[in-house]
Amino acid sequence: MSALGAFAPAPTATLGARSRVSRRGALGTNNAKTIGIRQPAVRIPGPRAQAVSTAVELLPPAIANPDSCSRANEFTVRKGAVPYKDEAVDCDIFVNDGAREAIRANGAERFVHLIEPNNPKLLKLLKIMEDGWDRIGVRAKNAGHHSLWPEAFEAGKALLEEAFPEECDPAYGGEVLAGVAFVGDDMKDRAIDFMQRRPKTDFTMSKYNPLGRLHRDPDAIDYKQPGWMEAAMPGSGAPGDEDGYSYRYYNVWLARTPLDPSGQVWENPLCLLLPKDKGEREWTYEIRTPEDNEGVTEETLGEKAGRIAKNPLSAAPIIMKAFSFKKQRKEDQFEFQDENYMKRGSPELVPDDTHVWVTHPFVCFDSFDMWHGAAKWSSDSAKSDVKAELCNGAKDVMRARRDASKGRVSMELRFRARCKPAGVRGGREGVPFSPLSSAYRGGAFKPDTVRPSNGAYDLEKGTTK
Repeated sequence: MSALGAFAPAPTATLGARSRVSRRGALGTNNAKTIGIRQPAVRIPGPRAQAVSTAVELLPPAIANPDSCSRANEFTVRKGAVPYKDEAVDCDIFVNDGAREAIRANGAERFVHLIEPNNPKLLKLLKIMEDGWDRIGVRAKNAGHHSLWPEAFEAGKALLEEAFPEECDPAYGGEVLAGVAFVGDDMKDRAIDFMQRRPKTDFTMSKYNPLGRLHRDPDAIDYKQPGWMEAAMPGSGAPGDEDGYSYRYYNVWLARTPLDPSGQVWENPLCLLLPKDKGEREWTYEIRTPEDNEGVTEETLGEKAGRIAKNPLSAAPIIMKAFSFKKQRKEDQFEFQDENYMKRGSPELVPDDTHVWVTHPFVCFDSFDMWHGAAKWSSDSAKSDVKAELCNGAKDVMRARRDASKGRVSMELRFRARCKPAGVRGGREGVPFSPLSSAYRGGAFKPDTVRPSNGAYDLEKGTTK
């Protein structure tokens, strides 16, 4: 059995997602009690099998190692340190079939979709990235406007139409729009429609590292042009209108470095928090301002020197920064960032035992309505080191150790999707408004404020409660 064949997929993206349209109907018809029931698996031949009869010779780095995903069926949950604001908290992070079951049980199919490693559309996108990164990504300094890479966004669009047909596929009334439209076409140099994140220890000018804090994209510091909401979500309408679109902002997130035998990235997994009550309620969070961080103890020179002595590569960002930036006041650093960031503050998620976390190396998720960030794998106990066990249990131990030492490199392609929900004229039966659109139409989502903690939404009418 090939490594990818051992990944033990649920129904394939094509059959699984599209069958959801006819099988599920309204979002509310999911029943958490069905978590243990699985649909018959329909397997797509692994990419290695396909390579025998095609001209494809090289697999993308993420899945090139035969040990990658070879033990995925043994893992449904792993322990990870989730980066809450004040301190990281060890949590169960569901993986593989465990993640699929959690998504179904929580009615989150419209928010997140796990892409199988042997999905042909995924393999096409990964190849486009490998072939075009030096020509496009490096030249754009690791992030840029969607118009710089139309073939990548077209491939990403195909994945979204397959994963979320009612929100994205024109055949079901959906529509995908490339990019998040934080800026207009006159400011393309500030766009972050695609972005590559690299380890902090990489000796590179890249400033996009795995983000070790929980966030949702509209609240982040990234620059947003005044009036971006109105420009990005035209035709949204208002509560009570007979017409209007529901918008979702989907992120196609892809690992580019080798996967481990459990089917996950070796370091810094992207942890995704499933929505509360299928998106009808917000989780509890606090609003922190820059003043709240005053007095926080920074790393001393002695501590920094000790860290560098243990890992000389960790000095790379310090050296690059010394050659690249001059000292600035905190307020000045945001000149080319979101001008409202300092005013509205930063929402910080409060730990909750009912939080359900999932991760996957290839995933489409709603980055505006799902909290997410880079976690760290942790041992199940003091006597158990899962990472070491995965390395030492690999068929090629030396290759596994090399892969494990590379850190995590990932790529993000960002899209908007819109559709007509059931509550408007010409809308599709059973399709609700997104929490984002409900907050926007209800006046709770503005450039200089954050959505209220514990807020509630009427997803049928597309407004707040």
